[in-house]
Amino acid sequence: MARTTWKQAERDAASILHGRRFPANMGGAVDVEGDRIVAQVKNVKRFSLLQAERAALEIERVGNLKHKTGIVMVHRSAGRGKETPWLVVMTAGMFRELTGGGEP
Repeated sequence: MARTTWKQAERDAASILHGRRFPANMGGAVDVEGDRIVAQVKNVKRFSLLQAERAALEIERVGNLKHKTGIVMVHRSAGRGKETPWLVVMTAGMFRELTGGGEP
């Protein structure tokens, strides 16, 4: 069965972030971009910590290049009609930049 809900997940993330969605055929690392944030969107049944770490490091790199905060927006697909919360994953470095915190 083809999964098409990822497109809607990207639209929803763009709405949450007050940004715009980049269509998949553009081939970039960024799914959503706003004034201050770039995001990679994951709509998954399972997402390991290793996957989260890799995705956070990659979007941090992209965010730094664009002088924006890089985040991963994760939405767990639990099945039809089952609501799950959005999770935001970022590195501590991105969090410090976002909150204006200094170096550790």
